[in-house]
Amino acid sequence: MQSKRMPMLSALPLPVLLIALCLSGCASSHRPDLASLNMRDTLQVLAEQHHVCGVAVAVIRQRQLASIDSASGCTPAPKVDANSVFQAASLSKPVFAYAVLKLAAQGKLELDAPLMRYLPQGYRHQFDPLKAQPSELVTDPRLAAITVRMVLNHTSGLPNWASGPLRFEAAPGTAWHYSGEGYVLLQRAVEAVSGQRLDQFMRAQVFTPLGMTHSDYAWSERIAPNLMPGSKANGAPRAGLALNEPNAAFSLHTSAADYGKFLVALLGDDEILAQLSASPVPVDAGLGLDWGLQWGIERDRDASYIWHWGNNTGYRAFVMASVRTGDGFVMLTNSENGLELAQPLAQKIVPGEHKLFQSPILGTDMLNVLCNTLHICL
Repeated sequence: MQSKRMPMLSALPLPVLLIALCLSGCASSHRPDLASLNMRDTLQVLAEQHHVCGVAVAVIRQRQLASIDSASGCTPAPKVDANSVFQAASLSKPVFAYAVLKLAAQGKLELDAPLMRYLPQGYRHQFDPLKAQPSELVTDPRLAAITVRMVLNHTSGLPNWASGPLRFEAAPGTAWHYSGEGYVLLQRAVEAVSGQRLDQFMRAQVFTPLGMTHSDYAWSERIAPNLMPGSKANGAPRAGLALNEPNAAFSLHTSAADYGKFLVALLGDDEILAQLSASPVPVDAGLGLDWGLQWGIERDRDASYIWHWGNNTGYRAFVMASVRTGDGFVMLTNSENGLELAQPLAQKIVPGEHKLFQSPILGTDMLNVLCNTLHICL
């Protein structure tokens, strides 16, 4: 779930922001030589450099789990291992999409059917995705045009999040626009079809079959002992969001071991892989970026990569894999600096130019810039 703290920056003088941006650009140009280091040492160097208190990475080689390593860049160092649980943020979406495609394969859901077919009582939009009220029964007739596929490839026309009445960004099916709201709409349809709450559905459809014993779409006593607390970009504790209600867009709690199992299952399923990349939606032609069924797609000559990032308060995550070789990785962190590790890890595990890291989709987190350069950690 994207942070809503950005308006706080308006109180800062423009010169301060410009200096911070300049310093950030200078700082980001210095990267350690990681080529000669093993994965464990690589993670330790990166975690210390970027004040990441907890990071765990599962590496996939040729569609098999090759290793799981972890590190801490804070003192005292918290215990981090393969079963440490993190908020996966938007990495929740690919796992949910996998379950949706399984449901479609079972004939219980049609990808090109209007979602409202499965919600005859209508769709109630929550002004705050973490709270049941206030809410509204959506009456916009454009809602009837949204299909399962449109939600999965982010062409539903819905905004990322709406803190008041739901308003469309575009007509359904006409343009790519990243939307968490669309995922809540699809979640309600899946719950209606399955007769189960999201967390129960995901446990039966994905977690139990894949042996993901440290995963849940809501906080629970089962995962609480292994849950890593979130932290700011400087390693200081960050009071995170209490995700007590399941949300398909951002509430997955999981471990590197578990998400690695999911990635192995995905990369080993030729049918679903083909569905993910069929008829992609263009996102940025200059960078070779498209969007498939809930995965970003980067194309580079004869290579194709699937990827996604996650951004929750106190947590950052990233996943990437080569469709051709079956090599990839998932990175989970309990730090708002966590995405700083994504590009160097990608270069080490799936070497290539990877222009996706130039994309504005990933954005510039000004709160992190201020914390990392001027030590103003809000």
